[in-house]
Parts: sequence; structure tokens; C-alpha cells
Amino acid sequence: MKILVSINAFKGAVSTVLATDTVSEELLKSGLLVEKCYIADGGDGSVDVAASMGANLKYYDTYDPLMRPIKAPIAWFGKTALIEMAKASGIALIRPEERNPLKTTSFGTGVLIKKAIEEGAQEIILGIGGSATVDGGIGMLTALDFKFLDSKGNPSWIGGESLKNIKTIVKSPINFPKITIASDVTNPLLGTNGASYVFGPQKGADSKMVEFLDNALAHFNDLTKKYFNIDIANIEGAGAAGGIGGFASCYLNAQIKPGAELFMDLGNFNKKASNCDCLITGEGALDKQTASGKAPYRVAKRFKSINKNGLTIALAGSISDRDTYKDTIDIALSITNKPLSIRESIENTNVLLKSFASEIAKLLAWKEKKLN
Repeated sequence: MKILVSINAFKGAVSTVLATDTVSEELLKSGLLVEKCYIADGGDGSVDVAASMGANLKYYDTYDPLMRPIKAPIAWFGKTALIEMAKASGIALIRPEERNPLKTTSFGTGVLIKKAIEEGAQEIILGIGGSATVDGGIGMLTALDFKFLDSKGNPSWIGGESLKNIKTIVKSPINFPKITIASDVTNPLLGTNGASYVFGPQKGADSKMVEFLDNALAHFNDLTKKYFNIDIANIEGAGAAGGIGGFASCYLNAQIKPGAELFMDLGNFNKKASNCDCLITGEGALDKQTASGKAPYRVAKRFKSINKNGLTIALAGSISDRDTYKDTIDIALSITNKPLSIRESIENTNVLLKSFASEIAKLLAWKEKKLN
């Protein structure tokens, strides 16, 4: 029996690389054959996953969400540059009391994109999860030589509060390469399910800020329609990363794709899956959002499309709403062995994962022995 292990990060606890390696090691101890495919969804850790796949990491001078100088990496696969927004404009880069999407900017992400272009990138993959911003990408676009001017002709681009002041847009002279946005978010740009209302609060917005930002994004969208004849509000996933998903698709001619699908392609998932009898995937929680396109669901779905008779097993810290993903995930198992607080679960995730993987390995090895 050969098993493909492809586990997403247990957010805040264990990275995809550590989770995948931990389970793989336990399977190997039982004499099972193992293939590994590291995955990410475009959020925190995407660059680290790329490095584990053999990408070359180079660090560049840029800025954090409050315009403080930092260094951030770009992962290079030849002439393809993978950029993780969270490394330059991520919420993890600022303290909780500093979170304020009226002030935070995506400028640092734009600096990285420009660096990649200057170094000859023929394709750019931009993972946009984990951002600290709701600025519609005007910071990023300003770094890429677009100009956003107020009624007096002054630049207006720092933070979400600047969106409402924009009256004039000057297009960038840069000839952009192919750009792909990696995101697992399908939210629209505007409204109660959009960028401001859903993601604004976790980035520091109170109720008044949320309403202001939604109106500001609507204003920016109206201007964009005037200059580009494209309605961002109608693009699925436009609300990702405070509107960057949608506006990048317009201003940079970028294409939005599920991050997990991109990483499966980078990791040669199809070839590996074709030689395996079983898939083990997972992440922190399996719930009603899983079937909407979360990484474990996409991994299991692709595995099934390649190996119709293959077994798919998903591991998680918490499990609910099994009926919503049972068509793709055959077996869903919780790695917890007793009631634990959230803090205890996070602190012990890798120990629990290792212990549970050991038991699965014994079971699969026993099954293989019986079949033989």
C-alpha cells in the first residue's frame, strides 16, 4: 500500500510541512510506502511551503502594514516568483493594538511585486491570505506606479480611509507579467458578506469603520468602472485581502485561483496521486466551510478524480457537519483523545498528530497484510 500525505497547516499550531512530515514518518515506521505533497492556501506559510518544494528564497527590503522598514522573502521557482502577502502586509506583523484598517496599507506587498518584475519574473503567484488591510489594494498599486489623486491632485493611498478621497486614477506604465492570485476566499467585495463586514473586524475595525470601509470600497469600485469598465463587485473572491482579490484582477490583469490547487500543481500532486492507494489530508477543523473549497476538500476531490477507488482520510482537531463533505472525504477523524481547551489543543497538536498517525499506520499496515 502506498499513501499520499498532503496536510494543510493546523493554523496557529503546526505548519503544513511539520504536519505532513510527522504523519509520513509514522507511516514509514510501519513499513508503508509514502509520497508527500506539501500544500498551502495562499495564506501564512506559503513561502515556507515553496521552500520545502525546492524554491530559492531571497529577501528584499520592503515595508510592513504601518510603513515600517522590514525584509520579506520571495520564493523563486526559476522565473516564477511566489510572494506571500502576509510576509509584508500581514496581520501577524503588527500588534493587536495597532490593528486599524483605516491606516494599514498593502504598499509593502506592491514593493515585493515590483522587485520581482525588476528581477525578470515571467510569472508571479501572489498568496493573499493573512492580510492586515482593507485598502482595496491601493497601497500595493501605488508601489506599482499607479497614482490615486484627491480633488486637489494630491496622492491619496495610505490605508482604507484614503479610498473615499480618490477622484482621479493614473494608470501604471509597467508592463506586468502573468500574475495569479492564490486565495481560498470566495466572498464578494461589498455588502454584509464582503471584505469589510466579514474580515474588517478581525483586522481591527469597529462597526463604524466597517460601514465606512464598505462605502469607501464601493466608491473605489465606481471609479474603477469609469476607468476600466469592469465591475469588481461581480467577481467571485473580490473581497479577499480587503479587496485586493478583485482590484488586482482588474488593475494587474491577474487571475484568481484557489491556493490549494496552485500548490498541488507545484508539488506534482497528480503524478504522485496516480501511484497511491490512499490519501491522508487534514487541517485544524473540518466543518461546514470545508466543502466550500478548503484545502483538505480540494486535495481529496482531486485525489478521487485521479484514483476513483482510492481511500481519503482527513485528520482534524475538531470535526462537525460531516454530511457536507462526505462525498469527497471518506473518513474524518479527530486527533484529540480527551477534552482539551483551545490553548491545550494548540500546544499539543503535533504530539496528538504523531500519536494518532501511529495508530492509523498500524491499521493500514494490518489491512495491507490481510490483503496480501
